[in-house]
Amino acid sequence: MSSLQNFKYSWQLTAVILILVAFISIVHIFFVPLIPASLDFTGSRQTESWANASSSIKNVSSIDDKNIEQDQYPQSSDGAILYRDAPWKTDIGKWLSSCHDIAAPVYINETISGKNCKDGCSGHGICNSELGECRCFHGYAGEGCSERLNLECNAPALPMAPFGYWMVSICSAYCDTTRALCFCGEGSKYPDRPVAESCGFQVNGQVVNWSIADSEMIYTNDISKPGWCNVNPQEVKEGKALYKHECECKYDCQGGQFCEIPTECSCINQCSGNGCCHGGFCQCKDGWYGVDCSIPSISSPLKEWPPWLRSATVHVPDGRFGDDYHSIRAAVKKKRPLIYIYDLPPEFNIHLLEGRHFRFHCVNRLYDEENKTFWTNQLYGSQMALYESLLASPYRTLNGDEADYFYVPVLDACLIARADDAPHLSMRNHMGLRSYLTLDFYKKAYDHIMEHYTYWNRSSGRDHIWVPAMLLRRYGIA
Repeated sequence: MSSLQNFKYSWQLTAVILILVAFISIVHIFFVPLIPASLDFTGSRQTESWANASSSIKNVSSIDDKNIEQDQYPQSSDGAILYRDAPWKTDIGKWLSSCHDIAAPVYINETISGKNCKDGCSGHGICNSELGECRCFHGYAGEGCSERLNLECNAPALPMAPFGYWMVSICSAYCDTTRALCFCGEGSKYPDRPVAESCGFQVNGQVVNWSIADSEMIYTNDISKPGWCNVNPQEVKEGKALYKHECECKYDCQGGQFCEIPTECSCINQCSGNGCCHGGFCQCKDGWYGVDCSIPSISSPLKEWPPWLRSATVHVPDGRFGDDYHSIRAAVKKKRPLIYIYDLPPEFNIHLLEGRHFRFHCVNRLYDEENKTFWTNQLYGSQMALYESLLASPYRTLNGDEADYFYVPVLDACLIARADDAPHLSMRNHMGLRSYLTLDFYKKAYDHIMEHYTYWNRSSGRDHIWVPAMLLRRYGIA
């Protein structure tokens, strides 16, 4: 037994020694270049070798990174590269020195456009003044947004399911077919009150019968019966009236137990102060466009331009605007890296916000009944938070030819949360899988970029940033 214990102890000692050797090796490989070469392990200084290296560091920042040769990097005796008087591992030091000029301010020519759109988008969309294309509101389509879509709340009726198979948008009341949302509708006391999901159907205990509408109950004027569409909130508070507890205020832009309090809707960057938010879609003021109304057109006052376009030197041909004038050039002082954000058609982003059936879905913030911002704990809201930050970033540029990176804003966080919410977002053609539906959206976004822009082919997409919410999902492969 004694010999066995000694054997075990010897293995433990060997393991400890091996761990120490490995640790020392890692420190030597990765961290020794960070230790000033002027210090040895006894604490003595080698000042002479550092004096020569330090004298040349001042010249590094003025050298164009494209022309720097290896012998022009100041080095310490152990091969460390000096950057701003600090020693770095060789490859890191060279990278930092090469990036020094890139971090310096440069002047970027930004084009401020003023192209018109067909019929002014018919009052049902926003004109992208760069492309001369309409970005139509939810439920509208066509070159001039004159085509009204019919987005039904219910799937096709079946013999045993007159309202179709169940989905979140299922509706036994009035369906707003521009967004596939269900409301009480005209003829009721509160026509804009939502009738979401089980609210409009018969409920027996915990079981909802999705084939039988509960219209008689939700539209009742009898305060002794649990109604909804004609229920006065004050009478409920006073104990004079009953209401159906399955009915909730789930949609955005409304607050209170009975949706009686209008609140701010949630839009990207709240339209940057240049428009009105309508349930997720920004209706920009004249002279502004973009998903958050942050891009000025030639008719926007210069003093109101966003911070990332401020301090611009504007060049106007002939010193004046003409009737056929479509753009002006503004030289703006910026620092790299610069990022270009694609203005994709709204079905890839803001339509998914505008038509959501549960206001907490895929957003990072909402507004309470006093119109105060409160932050959600939705994991998918991080995608919208990143999008908002990039749109307002000082590194943003409208000049794709000067951009270092390109952001592709597909809000698939909203798509994943809303898959199969309504017939127009059905997964039936995608094997019933959210991931397949989402990947199809990404494929369509790629096709749009390839058709309308030339930037992808510059690097085969290596400088394009995609932030798929599928990486944040909790649904496995479904």
